[in-house]
Amino acid sequence: MKLKVVKSLRVCIFGLATVASVSTVSAQQYPVSSDEGVDGEELFAVCGFCHGMQGQGGPALDAPPLAGMEAWYIERQLKAFKSRVRGMHPEDVPGMQMSIVSGMVRNDVTISNVARYIESLTPGAAPELARGEVAGTARPFIWRSEYAKLEHSEPADAVRGAEIYNGSCAACHGTNGEGSQILGSPRLTDLSVAYSHRQLQYFKNGVRGSNSEDVYGAQMASFAKLLADEQAIADVVAYIDSIEADK
Repeated sequence: MKLKVVKSLRVCIFGLATVASVSTVSAQQYPVSSDEGVDGEELFAVCGFCHGMQGQGGPALDAPPLAGMEAWYIERQLKAFKSRVRGMHPEDVPGMQMSIVSGMVRNDVTISNVARYIESLTPGAAPELARGEVAGTARPFIWRSEYAKLEHSEPADAVRGAEIYNGSCAACHGTNGEGSQILGSPRLTDLSVAYSHRQLQYFKNGVRGSNSEDVYGAQMASFAKLLADEQAIADVVAYIDSIEADK
């Protein structure tokens, strides 16, 4: 499996290097301690290679939608990837990609700039079209991991999921998945179903949130462990997705 992971990373990094060369040079002109940084929209051209130029996400690279996500949360995650607090587990292939790419964001000002730009993007943009088909519907590489998809015996049930959500999630993430900056809990309603499935599996099984410096991740991991199995994950995500659909 390690060989597959290496090949996956090489494919993505090569593509990113091609797209990001100009922005990377621009990013390096500001020292880490500088109070100046790269313009957020300029740097997002690099992010858009995986996440879509409108922040709509890229399923082909397992890149989640970002558009409209809170700037404070984006900042926290970019710093976590940059410091290797997140994205270092060998089963987290997309996270490993991010931990490498985040090195282009040299200082806190640049992180803040790109985070604010992402927050300004409007969620829900349609995927780009390629050759008459929806782009990003198949992976260009093989990701052999038990976390690549969710296995559950019954269809996801939002009614059961509501019970789980209200008992375990609402206290931090809000009754409507709106999140809370005070509690450090992000909004959930703009996340893709596939991404939510994967992150809950990660938290439940120690792939994410096990680093001692990841305080908020550790909190999420403790709640994720209360989910009985992958069926419970499917159910609670179905409920969260239904909140989004009702807007």
